[in-house]
Amino acid sequence: MWAIQGKPADAKRFAPFVGREVLYDFDGPRIFTLVDAEGELNLVYWSDADENQNRFVVVPTANTIIDSLHAGGTSVFAALNQPRCWLCDVSHSGQINQCWRVDFDDIPSDSLPALGTMLLPTIEPELIDLEGRVRELDKDRRSFELREIGGPVPSQRFAFDDSLREEIYQAFDDEVRVKLAGRKLPDKPVVMALALSRVD
Repeated sequence: MWAIQGKPADAKRFAPFVGREVLYDFDGPRIFTLVDAEGELNLVYWSDADENQNRFVVVPTANTIIDSLHAGGTSVFAALNQPRCWLCDVSHSGQINQCWRVDFDDIPSDSLPALGTMLLPTIEPELIDLEGRVRELDKDRRSFELREIGGPVPSQRFAFDDSLREEIYQAFDDEVRVKLAGRKLPDKPVVMALALSRVD
């Protein structure tokens, strides 16, 4: 296992190291939630192991993030990327050997899930349906802003491919309202446009 850059932390915070809800299990719990000694909900990710212990990434979380993981609204990496982060080395019998407070960015990338990895292979990123007007068209980057959306979020950035290029260009030129279906791109604030129709 890699050398940790961080400050030793009180292991009692996470004792007993027992999952509340197992989100992914493969030869034992790999992603699960844990309630710490302060009553805070945490997301736990199995990161590495040797013959003596397993190393877990532990971050504070919320039920909304867990729900989003289940629904495909966020990736595992995005859920783990939090301002507060700990690493815990736990024996194979479940005893916490040591914990450290670390910066998430100091964890080696090969010890974290790949960008865009969903909780389960069967989970697709969240589908989105929105209605608005195509604005700020960037032909080089193949993206645009959908504005005048009803509800609390007034705009959404979309990416598009050649299959929708002409329809999007025309909707932009004509300044008409359109209905857009898209799929969220994991770890990005952009939605990939899948279908467009004009609203009469």
